[in-house]
Amino acid sequence: MPERTTDKGNMPERTTANQSGGVNFFGGKPDIKGDVVGGDQTKTINFAPPPELDNALRPVAEAIRSAPSEKQAEAEAKLDELKREAAKGEDADDGVVARLVDGLVSLVPGAVSAVVAAFGSPILSGVAGSATKFVLDKIQG
Repeated sequence: MPERTTDKGNMPERTTANQSGGVNFFGGKPDIKGDVVGGDQTKTINFAPPPELDNALRPVAEAIRSAPSEKQAEAEAKLDELKREAAKGEDADDGVVARLVDGLVSLVPGAVSAVVAAFGSPILSGVAGSATKFVLDKIQG
């Protein structure tokens, strides 16, 4: 198989016809900080939100627990996804946050005041961009 030159130096990149994944070590000593996962391997990462985020969203979790049982699992999944996205801080995707907030209150209308209050907290007010603010205004009526 022909060698290609990468844009990082002039190290040739070698691939084989039956290669799975995209990890190639060629020449030198690799310096890896973290896990290398490729091919058919998967990696599960446990997520624990910062305590401030968990505290700000605790009333939302309580509102979900008082919702009809058929809505709880989906609402809890949206809340978990919201926590993961919000934990990114300034790097959070405002569109994703807005969609999750809208979906959450559609499932659990009784959570509106808890969601609005949560986004008044310092940890969540920083991730609320224009799309999230629009949704927050919309759900307040």
